[in-house]
Amino acid sequence: MKKTNLLVCMLIGMSAYGQVGINNSSPKATMDVVAKNSDGSTAEGFLPPRLTGDALFEAMAEGTYGSGQHGAVVFVTEAASEGNQVGQTMRVDAVGYYFFNENTDGWWKIGVNSSIYNAEGTLSSARHVSMNEKNLGFVGGRVGMGTLNPDPSAALDLSSNNNGFLPPRMTEAQMNAISYPAHGLVVYCTDCYGGGTLGCLMVNDSTNPVTSEWGSLCSSNVPTGHIADLQCASATTSGTVHSGVAASGIIVTIPYTGGNGGTYPSYEFNSTGVTGLTASLDADHLANGNGNLVFAISGIASAVGTASFSLTVAGASCTLDIPVADFTASVSSLDCSSAVFSPTTITQGVAYTGTLTIPYIGGNGAPYPQQSLTQNGLTFTLPAGTLMTGNGNLVYNVVGTATVSGAMVIPISFGGASCNVNATVSVGSSVMMCMGGNTNRAWAAHSLGVDTSLDPNVPVKDIHGNYYQWGRIDVAANADTPSGPISGWNLTNAPNNSWNTGTENVPVKNTANDPCPSGFRVPTITEWQALANNNTVTKVGTFGSGSFVSAVVFSCGTNKLTLPMAGARMQTTGVLSNRGTQAFYWSSTPFPNSAIAAYNMFIIGNPNPPLVLSTDNGMRTDGYPIRCISE
Repeated sequence: MKKTNLLVCMLIGMSAYGQVGINNSSPKATMDVVAKNSDGSTAEGFLPPRLTGDALFEAMAEGTYGSGQHGAVVFVTEAASEGNQVGQTMRVDAVGYYFFNENTDGWWKIGVNSSIYNAEGTLSSARHVSMNEKNLGFVGGRVGMGTLNPDPSAALDLSSNNNGFLPPRMTEAQMNAISYPAHGLVVYCTDCYGGGTLGCLMVNDSTNPVTSEWGSLCSSNVPTGHIADLQCASATTSGTVHSGVAASGIIVTIPYTGGNGGTYPSYEFNSTGVTGLTASLDADHLANGNGNLVFAISGIASAVGTASFSLTVAGASCTLDIPVADFTASVSSLDCSSAVFSPTTITQGVAYTGTLTIPYIGGNGAPYPQQSLTQNGLTFTLPAGTLMTGNGNLVYNVVGTATVSGAMVIPISFGGASCNVNATVSVGSSVMMCMGGNTNRAWAAHSLGVDTSLDPNVPVKDIHGNYYQWGRIDVAANADTPSGPISGWNLTNAPNNSWNTGTENVPVKNTANDPCPSGFRVPTITEWQALANNNTVTKVGTFGSGSFVSAVVFSCGTNKLTLPMAGARMQTTGVLSNRGTQAFYWSSTPFPNSAIAAYNMFIIGNPNPPLVLSTDNGMRTDGYPIRCISE
């Protein structure tokens, strides 16, 4: 009878107020529950559905939880089995309350009342923290990694028998660009020595934050360089410097005596007398005894005369004098409209070697020095030569890789005449992206199944591409496939080596199952992580459920890799999920100790910047897009 009366009261409350009160005639919320007794004589509280983690895993296979269950709450009575902590249940690793979040397609813990600040604990999976340009500081103690008892003399104690300490790695240019480096700042320079091929641990010895003095701490314990005598009077110069013309290919070799085999950093010395020139010396190491220092001269000499450089390297000094000649070569006009590239096609991201021929009128028969310029990743070099008396051609050697597609303008100036060469760079099938350690890799500019003549960096439906199940070569769906269940969806999981018969570090393409074209393969999760960690991530387009015009862009300098928010096809029926707000891209790496899951690149687009989870995993029967990487 009491239960009947309670139900009647609830219905009356809903009718009268649109709210429910339990043990309360004046509810203050949609449901307002008041304890029947507050003296502990009766059990009080709210009991949500109680399920095991494995039951939620089985529900995932049935497609039970989706957008309609966003916010559903359950109490997990037993953690999911280790092999079932994947997909929606990847975080169901302990007893407690959980809620379902459709944006991440998974269960999340509620009200965890312990943290690293007040309790011991164990990470159950990778954790990622976006600093959002904020600082994180620890004071009043010591930090230990690999040890529970940091040494009392150390603020940071790293302990390991099989791992080392990896300082920030950067190029020499990046190292020199650090603003106000602290005295004692340590970095690893990846290209400071060996002509850009050797790296070294570097420390800033300067107490003046405005002027850095980087010294080497190489593993071979090479000393700081020292020479007895730098002999500018015996210098030899290849090429001639002319006034008013950019110096190109001018190399000065200066002998020295008494080298100690030590290292020296890079130097730049500006000219006096005739100004506008710079003598540059790359960082390297000295010979033991006598040797040569090789300087490159760049810039534009301000006048005819002598350019002087006061040089100090490895403790020795001298003054280098370089004569500057008048530039007498002249033409009446340049005909850029008749300029010809050979080969004619320049493609973004593809190495180019060829020539650019530009006709001229009214040459005066005078000699001219080498000249060069760089545009859009291409270097144009005009070798030293002599003009025709009358009409002729300037022939530039062109090498490099165009970084941006579309219209390209090459400004040409020679002998008192100027013009612009207009060219078109074709959209490339691949793009070079930063991968860390001063390395780049070519990634396919488009997802598989896309017409590669389309601009890959403008998000529209036609660049979403195909969906593939993990380990399979067959297309499971495409951007035009209706969003509902797909008849005959394959529920069989592919074996571990379906896309990679090698290892994670040395992958080998399994051509029988890999859908990527020749020269490309499905990337490993390690390669996805390198992409995520070494490129800038931004958003483009309009984000929202079902949107075709939302994407995340990875940028390496001017190079861009655009990944549309294509969503996914779910594992049991192939129904579409999260298009416009999320992206899932397969890796070739299977999830450890599981025959049903594999790693993927997972991107949640709604935060700004986007949340990139390069260690996520999904069910192998899910359907995701594929972005290939070069072999």
